[in-house]
Amino acid sequence: MPIGRRGLLVVDQVLGGAVIAVTLVCLVRLVVRRWRLPEAWGGCGSVDVAHVLMGIGMSAMFLPQVLPPGAWAALFVANAVWMGVLALRRRAALTYLHHLVSGLAMAYMFAAARPHGPSSGLLSLSTAHSSGHSHGSALAVVGAQPAGFTFPLLAWVLMTYCLLSAGFAGTDLIRPPRDHPRLTATTELVLSLSMGYMFLTTL
Repeated sequence: MPIGRRGLLVVDQVLGGAVIAVTLVCLVRLVVRRWRLPEAWGGCGSVDVAHVLMGIGMSAMFLPQVLPPGAWAALFVANAVWMGVLALRRRAALTYLHHLVSGLAMAYMFAAARPHGPSSGLLSLSTAHSSGHSHGSALAVVGAQPAGFTFPLLAWVLMTYCLLSAGFAGTDLIRPPRDHPRLTATTELVLSLSMGYMFLTTL
């Protein structure tokens, strides 16, 4: 296996493990917050739900297929609509708008996906750099095929947004934790960086 492909596979596995880790942490925090602080459910709880959903969706891209790509895309469109409603009704509009864009990015990624072949037992966050070779992904993004994304410019815009979001989340990690919770910043960093990476490797 060429060094470049081996390096990308390592990045896939590292980011994939990080996505699973932050998703589990967000899920635990969501359950604890719902149990101990039910009054916080309508605010931070909705953000935790968005994080968990995004993490599960990313994990679904390299784990055995549970739902068809179209169902995932519809789920994330519904989540984006929900975030849009919250943005109109609550003060932290920018936070909800960010999750609206992230939800649409996930929906676009799944809309451009198709069922992949049999698993080889290896986990891979993105299969674009290994077109024609199964790395265990249940979904092969259309970008790995000659047709590519239907609207590549939109994919570039979403990729840029995700990478910028990851950069801002990284700066939040060095700010006072009272205003920018480190767990939330870490989650945003991992999820946004992983999504940007998936767009980059499929363009």
